[in-house]
Amino acid sequence: MDLFSERWLEEENFSEDDIRVSEALKKIRQWLESESESDDMCVYGDECRIFALAMKKTFRMAPAAGGVVLTNNGFVSIIRNGIPDLPKGHIEAGESPETAAVREVEEETGINNLHIIKPLPDTWHCYRLNGQWVLKKTSWFLMSCDYLKDFVPQTEEGITEIKIVRKEQFPMFLEKTFASIREMMKSFNFSI
Repeated sequence: MDLFSERWLEEENFSEDDIRVSEALKKIRQWLESESESDDMCVYGDECRIFALAMKKTFRMAPAAGGVVLTNNGFVSIIRNGIPDLPKGHIEAGESPETAAVREVEEETGINNLHIIKPLPDTWHCYRLNGQWVLKKTSWFLMSCDYLKDFVPQTEEGITEIKIVRKEQFPMFLEKTFASIREMMKSFNFSI
């Protein structure tokens, strides 16, 4: 079962007083407040639905989309707030993940004429923003483009540099990027 199944996160038919949801909320909050990076929380079987409902009460959902743009000798990466990253951003109301991914890559890098090759595994991560927990699901797509011209980093998004990651640089990129991106890149056996 998928804890983050969208159908469970959209479900509204549960009681605020449901003791199982209340217990799950306590466990989630304890986990979030834990200072240990090695504290994992695993949920199995029937608990998945209850935890998904409790998570909906804990987090603001933030759907996003982005792309891994292949070049003839690597892929395009960005440096956002000093960390190697991939171009991505929020999905706007009424926008499909595919449309959002292309738009965000264009906005953050200045690359045009993008083509989606195939979807990649989704990633999930959470963070605190203005005192509220946010759960971000990012839909990823493998992309190509007709040509690369001068890159234009979207500085208002904290992007200071855009570069091509070549095969010999790939291990360093994985080491320094976010865990969710690292796992997504590993999961489809990315190789340049």
